[in-house]
Amino acid sequence: MSILSLPPIPDDVGLFWLLTTCLLYALAVQIRAKLGGSLYAQPLLWVAALLLGGLYWADIALSDYQKGGDWLLLALALSTTAIAAPIYSNRHIIRAAAKPFLASLLVGSSAAVILAVASAYILGLDDMITATLATRTTTTPIAMGLADEIGGLPVLAMLIAIFAGNITVLMAPFLFRLVGVVDVRAQGVALGVIGSGIGTAEAVRQSHLAGSFAGLAMGVNGVLTGALLPLFF
Repeated sequence: MSILSLPPIPDDVGLFWLLTTCLLYALAVQIRAKLGGSLYAQPLLWVAALLLGGLYWADIALSDYQKGGDWLLLALALSTTAIAAPIYSNRHIIRAAAKPFLASLLVGSSAAVILAVASAYILGLDDMITATLATRTTTTPIAMGLADEIGGLPVLAMLIAIFAGNITVLMAPFLFRLVGVVDVRAQGVALGVIGSGIGTAEAVRQSHLAGSFAGLAMGVNGVLTGALLPLFF
């Protein structure tokens, strides 16, 4: 599905899973709020786990789920544009840090693609899985589109992007303390590049400035990754 066009109206099965996903996410958000915003109560992590378990138990193919999930993908793609507001409001701070920002993005984006491809090669994975893994640090709509273009599996790319984003959010506080990263701008860039949309959402929760750098990093990383992947596939 192109994010520039409306997906088809889901059938009864697709509509059921679309509504189930929305209800589970709303419930997970409420639970996290009750737990004081615990990192271990990430809504997307638990919703994804419950949905995968439910699909497996009900013997529902991911392609059937995707009939309703395409509408969520469209909503996600559209909602991503909302990050432009904090980016614009902090444009002067971002402009002042433009050189280190772009340098870190170039290194981070290149390293993410190279490490993914190298790891897949060492493990002997086939080209389809390798192509899918190479998109892992981009946000879900971009990951699915890139995977489709270079011969990967869009649905698997979606799952990997969600998993990678949640792991990033869980590990980031520990890693920031370990290496002594206290600048919220640097934290935002790291969360945006490695954690993509989920990391950016967490950065926005932490501070307006961190969210601005994370959102811009996520967007630029998607462009850079899209430019780098044709060199490998």
